[in-house]
Amino acid sequence: MSDDIAFKIQLGLILPKLKDKLSSDLTEIVKELVQIVNAGSVEGDEFDMGPVKEIMMKDLEIFLDKEILPPIEASLAPAEEEAAAEEAPAEEEPAAE
Repeated sequence: MSDDIAFKIQLGLILPKLKDKLSSDLTEIVKELVQIVNAGSVEGDEFDMGPVKEIMMKDLEIFLDKEILPPIEASLAPAEEEAAAEEAPAEEEPAAE
């Protein structure tokens, strides 16, 4: 897939759906994480969102790898197996006499 098409899919399809379906829930999760990280910070230090973003990105990757992608891959596997079976020539058993 070309970078241009991938970028258009990202901006026109994926990001709007993520915003529509996940934005409020994800915001609440990040707020809770900020409170936890902030509680462990020294008072008076400027808060750095970098660690929060890093934690969230790692967790999103783990979530995708463990929860989202496996069922999708499993649903594709039977279709791939069927296609392979159709491409392979059928072995005929010798006729019994």
